[in-house]
Amino acid sequence: MTCRALAVSTVLAAVLGASALILTTPPADPVQAGAERAGEISVCEQVEPRIPQVQGRNCNPGQWGPVLDVTIVDRRNNDTYRCPTGAAEGSLWVSGENCRFLRG
Repeated sequence: MTCRALAVSTVLAAVLGASALILTTPPADPVQAGAERAGEISVCEQVEPRIPQVQGRNCNPGQWGPVLDVTIVDRRNNDTYRCPTGAAEGSLWVSGENCRFLRG
């Protein structure tokens, strides 16, 4: 193998290896990863509606980070609120922004 052919094959191997790494690496940005979770439903033990904000505590399932199109349900009375944006801190709480009451 000539020096030129060896150099080309080395560069090609490096490019292919880097491409494989990029394709298999998940997004490192938690905001981007959280934003991909749309249409979440959180059923909470306690819900405090202060329209347009709604705060839920002790929620299931536990979500983390920003959420899009979140539905917050009060387990006690089935009051349901739809919020286009919000944030969650595991099962501790979920907070919705610009919410509207759907049903109860």
